[in-house]
Amino acid sequence: MLELFMERTIAFLLFWGIWMLAPLVIDLTTAALYLSMVILFPEKKEREALLELNFLPLVSVVIPVHDSSETLYACLKSVVDQKYPLEKLQIICINNGSSDNSFNVFGKFQNDYQHASLSWINMDRSGKSIALNAGIYMIKGDYIINVDSDAWLDEFAVLRMVETFEHDLTLVAATGAIHIDKKLGEQTGLMDVLHYCEEIEYLVAFNVGRRYQSITNNLYTLAGAFSAFRRDILLKSFQYSERTVSEDTDLTFHIRNSAQKDNGRLGCVSSAIAYVEPIDSFSKLYSQRVRWQRGQIEVTSLYDPGKIGFLRSLRSTNGRTLVVDHTLAFSRLTWTFLIPFLYFLGYPLNLVMAAFGGMYICYLLLDFLYYLVAVKESSGPYKTGIKKIWWVVFFLPIFRSITYWFRISGILLAITEQSSWKVENPIAQLTEAIKASLKHMVNKFRKYYSRIKF
Repeated sequence: MLELFMERTIAFLLFWGIWMLAPLVIDLTTAALYLSMVILFPEKKEREALLELNFLPLVSVVIPVHDSSETLYACLKSVVDQKYPLEKLQIICINNGSSDNSFNVFGKFQNDYQHASLSWINMDRSGKSIALNAGIYMIKGDYIINVDSDAWLDEFAVLRMVETFEHDLTLVAATGAIHIDKKLGEQTGLMDVLHYCEEIEYLVAFNVGRRYQSITNNLYTLAGAFSAFRRDILLKSFQYSERTVSEDTDLTFHIRNSAQKDNGRLGCVSSAIAYVEPIDSFSKLYSQRVRWQRGQIEVTSLYDPGKIGFLRSLRSTNGRTLVVDHTLAFSRLTWTFLIPFLYFLGYPLNLVMAAFGGMYICYLLLDFLYYLVAVKESSGPYKTGIKKIWWVVFFLPIFRSITYWFRISGILLAITEQSSWKVENPIAQLTEAIKASLKHMVNKFRKYYSRIKF
């Protein structure tokens, strides 16, 4: 009996262990690289490190608007309430095919803040990229900041951006940090835990992931919700394109490749913060992650790292992302979906459960390390709030597993369907499939009975 158990254990480790360990080894290596660089090159948060500016340049804020009547007023108010001279801000709203009363909200705001420089532009064609490009041609400022109409800015966001650009002449574009607009630690319902997981994910993404990419000048995406550009670099670029569902990533790649030729760089200003509303349902989380993953695959394929060879491509964020999120996708599928079936293939239940438990513990420790470093890079009241939800880290491996399945769906959609900004959630897709099947069956029965003569 013992010999049989040992034989099956060895077979399990040799065959299935490879499938399980390959993604884990990649994730551990990536974590070691990211965390070590962020720890060795911490971001300077002391404002004394930045000399006081003698001149504040004009800044143009472009806000694409699409059915944003509920959030537009708060977004605009966060811009005019900046700790930056209002006379140095040009605010341009681009109507991106809205069907609600967004214009009425804008009109009310314009009436309430008549001293602000506000403009509204209607577009004949819909699409965020079209709206942003239209705004670019209206700008007067030295810097361009794009802000989503469902986001609102921290009061120091614009100032922190401008300070960073003015004191780093090599910086041509930068992303701000995105946080969830939610009081942390006050509620513990299921959706609250989902929101907390989302917040920690954003925290790690910007305080660790984007920081590492900024240090190595391999920034993958300038956040669509809040990013800034030097005017000249944006006008020289091909601007926002419609060829993918991730126009932000596409533009990032183009600007980064162009800037590196002139020793320019892209960065992350984590002290410049924008807040967005948390996802309010699992179906919207699914749609969001499918769109992100699809855009990632589409953009990566446009800037093919394989043209420079596999090993050299791994030095770049582009190549590593393609390997981790695409090449290893099916090995991850194996240990997240097929491992339970090992029990029915004759493997002892305790061995299968031990495999799941071991993977969970490994990723839990990994998430704790990310969390600790990300919190260390935070400051102020936000740092106090994020510490209150430390216990949410225990849910992160499960959250990441769920979102990874959503991302797998994005990969499959990128292969099988044409690009679309809107993604139907899986429940709606299943419902439509059932309706279509029932309709098909009814039609078949009708045709059958119509041929029967009584």
